[in-house]
Amino acid sequence: MNRKTTNNAIKGFTLIELLVVIAIIALLLSILLPSLSRAKDIAKRIGCSANLRSLAMAAIFYADANDGLVPSSTNTWNDNGVWRAGWVGQTSAPSRTALDIHEQVYGNGSDEFTGLHKSQLWNYIENTGGWRCPTDPDRKQLRSYCMAGQWWGKHYRAPTNSIGYDPGPDVYKKIADIKGPSQRFLFVDAIGYNLDAYFAIWYTRSMWWNIPQFNHGGGSVNGFADGHVDHYKLNYETVEMAENGNISNGYRMPQVYVPDSDDLAVYQRATWGELGWVP
Repeated sequence: MNRKTTNNAIKGFTLIELLVVIAIIALLLSILLPSLSRAKDIAKRIGCSANLRSLAMAAIFYADANDGLVPSSTNTWNDNGVWRAGWVGQTSAPSRTALDIHEQVYGNGSDEFTGLHKSQLWNYIENTGGWRCPTDPDRKQLRSYCMAGQWWGKHYRAPTNSIGYDPGPDVYKKIADIKGPSQRFLFVDAIGYNLDAYFAIWYTRSMWWNIPQFNHGGGSVNGFADGHVDHYKLNYETVEMAENGNISNGYRMPQVYVPDSDDLAVYQRATWGELGWVP
């Protein structure tokens, strides 16, 4: 009896075929990964925009409930010599040892202005994630947004000068006091540790002060006095200057003159309404 022998051997890939498959996979990854990265960046920008819109609307709601007065952008004394907290209030010390723990959110008992829950806006945004940009590299801080410097809301007296002790522009207690609220910052997406929650920028000098965010595609998302938010892309020179600044341990841009900076003029006008220096 003759028996047929069946060849059940399975033919494998040749080396060339395997290399071709690997090359195709590598090509697909090189095409897809940048798209996935851009999608991730866009998602973070959307999250940041939502945070800033919530803050801007919270300030508007707060004003509606307080005779039109917005919270103050920083801390100061009133006419009676009483210390008043700004919209958040500065922390008890420059040390960041408690910035990412319970005490910094709810106050440590020794500083009446410490803690997000002491903000005039906490009742509108009782979520710590809404106070911080998703791209902020400083993981030790719970708040990366700052209120723009022109707002003096609940304080009884306005300052006589702007940042840097130069003669200052107008400051405002009420949103209704300004013209063009759609062109004026309420909140600025900043970067680096900002102790006083106040976005400071020169008025009479062609110099930066605080560092604007640049992790959103080389730009920042900011909240305006009419409640809308907008993304602003910074020039390469501004981003380079910010990256070379004291970001990890401070909150200032390098204090150098930049008379030809379009970015600086945009941020100064959106803060103060005008330039206090001649371009």
